[in-house]
Amino acid sequence: MVKMLKIIIFTTFIVTLFCSMQVRAASLKRWLHSPYEFIFSEEDSLLVKKLSRGLDGRVGGIEDFFGRKTGSLVTIYITRSDAEYYKYASRAVPEWSQAVAFPQKNLVVLRIKSAEEVKKSLQVLLHELVHIQIGNDFPGVRLPVWLNEGLAQYLSVGGLSFNEKILLANALAAKKIFRLSDIDSLHSFGPLRARLAYAQAKSAVEYFRQMYGLQALRQLVYNKWKYHSTNEAFKNTIGMDALDFELGWYSDLKSRYRWMIVLNLDNLIWILMSFLAVLAIVVIRYRNRKKIRLWDEREDEQ
Repeated sequence: MVKMLKIIIFTTFIVTLFCSMQVRAASLKRWLHSPYEFIFSEEDSLLVKKLSRGLDGRVGGIEDFFGRKTGSLVTIYITRSDAEYYKYASRAVPEWSQAVAFPQKNLVVLRIKSAEEVKKSLQVLLHELVHIQIGNDFPGVRLPVWLNEGLAQYLSVGGLSFNEKILLANALAAKKIFRLSDIDSLHSFGPLRARLAYAQAKSAVEYFRQMYGLQALRQLVYNKWKYHSTNEAFKNTIGMDALDFELGWYSDLKSRYRWMIVLNLDNLIWILMSFLAVLAIVVIRYRNRKKIRLWDEREDEQ
């Protein structure tokens, strides 16, 4: 009897969920903002307008990097729940992801289920559009994950943030920096390790751009598509293989960010406490000496 009741409850849940998704699918709206087509529910109308305005102001930088505008129509599907997101994005995507791009389908699936995800939605969407552009311009290319994700991060939000620099400093101090090849396993990482991997990927792309320029960075992607081999792509772009580049990046990483460990909040608290302790000792000693001088002066007067 109990088993039958559980089956009935579970079946009812599945049917209800399916019906609700069918109802939502029937009520979805489409809005064309060339070259993008948004598919969304009524409640996301204002968000879609905000995203389209944001794309108008920001996507130009991505197009400038690739040297051409987005070609064919890109569909952007906005979902409101995990169930709906995984239905369209597939359950192969990690739990911490908010969006996924399918370059062959010119499709981006974006999840919006919290205030934080709304806040990050434009940045995340731009990130996925970089993946779409790479797939369109270099069909079949298999970039190293650090280059693929680092380039998407760099072109969507720019250089490293202060918090990302602190994250790198902490990882350097704890000797937890990944090799760039380790980032190929990004989708199996937990959220904390993924955050560090993204910061490393962006820092490597930023280092490449600072050392060799944006033109060389674009050429690196082209050469990877042309030669398939990552080492050949590096040699034909900057005259060194990928390992030599990585050694240079790691050395630069240590020289730039290792000292920033002192700016970690916990470390700042300890530094402040130590400073206050030393200051208290100095003040107490000064007051004691002042009292002793005062006593000496009174004895001399007597």
